Amino acid sequence: MSFSAHFGPLSDDRGAQATALTWVDLNRVRVAVAEIAPRWSAELNQASLDDSTIVVLPEGANDLLGPAFVLHRTGGRVHLDQFRWDEYRKLGGFGSLDEALSVMRARLALLVSKGPAKAVADH
Repeated sequence: MSFSAHFGPLSDDRGAQATALTWVDLNRVRVAVAEIAPRWSAELNQASLDDSTIVVLPEGANDLLGPAFVLHRTGGRVHLDQFRWDEYRKLGGFGSLDEALSVMRARLALLVSKGPAKAVADH
């Protein structure tokens, strides 16, 4: 029995509106985070071609330093959530990654300016 195989680039049949966050998006997030919180990191978690998240973490994933921020795209909107102390909160849905990053950067700036002791007291 023989099988024919076609090797080539995968086609993008998702249409004009991408559903997953990409490596390009990750790089944009990393730049935005580095400007405000250089010791924080950002990681792309890709479950499938159409399902990915970018997670922004404080150094050592330490809840004392701040929450993890989660970016994901659903229905053409970029959603920003946060996870801290076993509590998951939806922060909003935005028309673009830039809008979501603007809100995340404001929250990061506040966390970094407070330092770990005050950030814990505000929980």
